[in-house]
Amino acid sequence: MSNYKSRLSALYRSEEIHEVWQAGQNQSLIKHPKLGMISPNEYRAQYHHKPCPFCGKKMVHNQNFYSTYSQQEAVNRGYQYQALDGTLVINQAGKRYFHPNYVTLDHKLNKARFPSQMFDYDNLQVICWKCNREKSDNNAYELEQSLDYIQDLVQSALDRYPLLP
Repeated sequence: MSNYKSRLSALYRSEEIHEVWQAGQNQSLIKHPKLGMISPNEYRAQYHHKPCPFCGKKMVHNQNFYSTYSQQEAVNRGYQYQALDGTLVINQAGKRYFHPNYVTLDHKLNKARFPSQMFDYDNLQVICWKCNREKSDNNAYELEQSLDYIQDLVQSALDRYPLLP
Protein backbone atom coordinates (compact mmCIF):
# COMPACT_ATOMS: atom_id res chain seq x y z
CA MET A 1 0.00 0.00 0.00
CA SER A 2 2.78 2.50 0.85
CA ASN A 3 4.44 1.80 -2.51
CA TYR A 4 1.10 2.46 -4.18
CA LYS A 5 0.76 5.79 -2.31
CA SER A 6 4.23 6.87 -3.39
CA ARG A 7 3.23 6.22 -7.01
CA LEU A 8 0.04 8.24 -6.50
CA SER A 9 1.91 11.26 -5.16
CA ALA A 10 3.90 11.42 -8.41
CA LEU A 11 0.77 11.87 -10.56
CA TYR A 12 0.24 15.26 -12.17
CA ARG A 13 -1.79 14.85 -15.35
CA SER A 14 -5.57 14.56 -14.97
CA GLU A 15 -5.63 11.72 -17.53
CA GLU A 16 -3.23 9.69 -15.37
CA ILE A 17 -5.24 10.38 -12.24
CA HIS A 18 -8.45 9.32 -13.99
CA GLU A 19 -6.79 6.13 -15.28
CA VAL A 20 -5.50 5.22 -11.79
CA TRP A 21 -8.93 5.87 -10.23
CA GLN A 22 -10.67 3.75 -12.88
CA ALA A 23 -8.11 0.94 -12.64
CA GLY A 24 -8.52 0.80 -8.86
CA GLN A 25 -12.30 0.35 -8.82
CA ASN A 26 -12.14 -3.38 -8.13
CA GLN A 27 -8.90 -3.43 -6.13
CA SER A 28 -8.86 -3.50 -2.32
CA LEU A 29 -7.27 -0.06 -1.84
CA ILE A 30 -9.51 1.58 0.78
CA LYS A 31 -8.84 0.79 4.44
CA HIS A 32 -12.37 0.84 5.86
CA PRO A 33 -12.43 0.98 9.69
CA LYS A 34 -15.06 -1.79 9.97
CA LEU A 35 -14.73 -3.78 6.74
CA GLY A 36 -10.95 -3.82 6.34
CA MET A 37 -9.44 -3.44 2.89
CA ILE A 38 -12.16 -2.99 0.28
CA SER A 39 -12.45 -1.75 -3.28
CA PRO A 40 -14.27 1.46 -4.24
CA ASN A 41 -17.02 -0.69 -5.81
CA GLU A 42 -17.43 -2.69 -2.59
CA TYR A 43 -17.57 0.57 -0.66
CA ARG A 44 -20.33 1.94 -2.94
CA ALA A 45 -22.31 -1.30 -2.70
CA GLN A 46 -22.60 -0.84 1.09
CA TYR A 47 -24.85 2.20 0.44
CA HIS A 48 -27.40 0.66 -1.94
CA HIS A 49 -30.84 1.93 -0.84
CA LYS A 50 -29.35 4.17 1.86
CA PRO A 51 -30.18 7.92 1.82
CA CYS A 52 -27.81 10.42 0.25
CA PRO A 53 -26.47 12.67 3.04
CA PHE A 54 -27.32 15.80 1.02
CA CYS A 55 -30.65 15.22 -0.75
CA GLY A 56 -31.97 12.33 1.36
CA LYS A 57 -33.01 10.27 -1.68
CA LYS A 58 -32.29 6.54 -1.72
CA MET A 59 -29.07 5.80 -3.57
CA VAL A 60 -28.83 2.85 -5.93
CA HIS A 61 -25.95 0.61 -6.93
CA ASN A 62 -25.80 -2.06 -9.61
CA GLN A 63 -24.85 -1.17 -13.17
CA ASN A 64 -26.96 -3.99 -14.60
CA PHE A 65 -30.15 -2.45 -13.19
CA TYR A 66 -29.41 1.29 -12.90
CA SER A 67 -27.61 2.12 -16.12
CA THR A 68 -28.08 1.73 -19.83
CA TYR A 69 -26.08 2.20 -23.03
CA SER A 70 -29.02 3.93 -24.72
CA GLN A 71 -29.61 7.63 -24.16
CA GLN A 72 -33.26 7.24 -25.16
CA GLU A 73 -33.69 4.38 -22.69
CA ALA A 74 -32.12 6.56 -19.97
CA VAL A 75 -34.69 9.28 -20.74
CA ASN A 76 -37.51 6.70 -20.71
CA ARG A 77 -36.34 5.39 -17.32
CA GLY A 78 -36.41 8.89 -15.86
CA TYR A 79 -32.63 9.30 -15.50
CA GLN A 80 -32.72 12.78 -17.02
CA TYR A 81 -33.05 15.69 -14.60
CA GLN A 82 -32.70 19.44 -14.51
CA ALA A 83 -29.34 20.73 -13.23
CA LEU A 84 -29.07 23.85 -11.08
CA ASP A 85 -28.35 25.95 -14.19
CA GLY A 86 -31.57 24.70 -15.84
CA THR A 87 -29.97 22.38 -18.39
CA LEU A 88 -31.20 18.81 -18.78
CA VAL A 89 -28.60 16.27 -17.68
CA ILE A 90 -28.12 12.51 -17.73
CA ASN A 91 -25.17 11.19 -15.72
CA GLN A 92 -22.77 9.48 -18.07
CA ALA A 93 -19.54 7.54 -17.66
CA GLY A 94 -18.01 6.23 -20.84
CA LYS A 95 -20.87 4.99 -22.98
CA ARG A 96 -23.20 4.27 -20.04
CA TYR A 97 -26.00 6.47 -18.72
CA PHE A 98 -26.74 6.22 -15.00
CA HIS A 99 -29.60 6.77 -12.57
CA PRO A 100 -29.36 10.26 -10.98
CA ASN A 101 -29.07 8.78 -7.48
CA TYR A 102 -26.44 6.20 -8.34
CA VAL A 103 -23.93 5.85 -5.49
CA THR A 104 -20.66 7.71 -6.05
CA LEU A 105 -17.58 8.30 -3.94
CA ASP A 106 -16.77 11.96 -3.63
CA HIS A 107 -13.29 13.17 -2.74
CA LYS A 108 -13.35 15.79 0.00
CA LEU A 109 -9.88 16.85 -1.13
CA ASN A 110 -9.84 16.88 -4.92
CA LYS A 111 -8.00 13.86 -6.30
CA ALA A 112 -6.33 16.04 -8.95
CA ARG A 113 -4.81 18.26 -6.26
CA PHE A 114 -4.16 15.48 -3.72
CA PRO A 115 -3.60 12.25 -5.69
CA SER A 116 -1.98 10.55 -2.70
CA GLN A 117 -5.35 10.88 -0.85
CA MET A 118 -7.30 9.29 -3.71
CA PHE A 119 -8.11 6.02 -1.90
CA ASP A 120 -7.94 7.27 1.71
CA TYR A 121 -11.10 6.42 3.65
CA ASP A 122 -11.05 9.78 5.48
CA ASN A 123 -11.00 11.64 2.15
CA LEU A 124 -14.02 9.81 0.72
CA GLN A 125 -17.70 10.43 1.27
CA VAL A 126 -20.62 8.52 -0.19
CA ILE A 127 -22.98 10.78 -2.11
CA CYS A 128 -25.48 10.32 -4.95
CA TRP A 129 -24.34 11.22 -8.46
CA LYS A 130 -26.73 14.16 -8.79
CA CYS A 131 -25.45 15.79 -5.57
CA ASN A 132 -21.85 14.99 -6.51
CA ARG A 133 -22.38 16.78 -9.82
CA GLU A 134 -23.91 19.78 -8.05
CA LYS A 135 -21.10 19.81 -5.50
CA SER A 136 -18.37 19.61 -8.15
CA ASP A 137 -15.19 21.10 -6.61
CA ASN A 138 -17.06 23.30 -4.14
CA ASN A 139 -15.47 22.38 -0.81
CA ALA A 140 -18.07 24.52 1.01
CA TYR A 141 -21.00 22.51 -0.45
CA GLU A 142 -21.65 20.56 2.76
CA LEU A 143 -21.63 23.75 4.82
CA GLU A 144 -23.98 25.45 2.33
CA GLN A 145 -26.38 22.48 2.48
CA SER A 146 -26.36 22.63 6.30
CA LEU A 147 -27.02 26.38 6.21
CA ASP A 148 -29.92 25.91 3.77
CA TYR A 149 -31.35 23.21 6.05
CA ILE A 150 -31.12 25.45 9.12
CA GLN A 151 -32.68 28.39 7.26
CA ASP A 152 -35.54 26.17 6.06
CA LEU A 153 -36.01 24.87 9.60
CA VAL A 154 -36.16 28.41 11.01
CA GLN A 155 -38.64 29.50 8.33
CA SER A 156 -40.79 26.44 8.99
CA ALA A 157 -40.82 27.22 12.73
CA LEU A 158 -41.70 30.87 12.05
CA ASP A 159 -44.50 29.84 9.70
CA ARG A 160 -45.90 27.46 12.27
CA TYR A 161 -45.38 29.68 15.31
CA PRO A 162 -45.48 33.34 14.23
CA LEU A 163 -43.75 35.90 16.40
CA LEU A 164 -46.08 37.74 18.76
CA PRO A 165 -46.63 41.44 18.03
